[in-house]
Amino acid sequence: MERHEIIGLMAELKFAGMHHAYDEIIADALKRQHPVQNVVGDLLKAEAAEKHARFQNTR
Repeated sequence: MERHEIIGLMAELKFAGMHHAYDEIIADALKRQHPVQNVVGDLLKAEAAEKHARFQNTR
């Protein structure tokens, strides 16, 4: 899947945290040869942090 397709799906699914962190996480993973599980985990952590921050701002 091409980058633009992945970014498009993230936007469609409203995964703002993943969208914003995607390029940095992928670049770091390639540089450090991280396994796929680490990449997915890092993307999920970025999304969770974004949602948590958004929730805190609405309180």
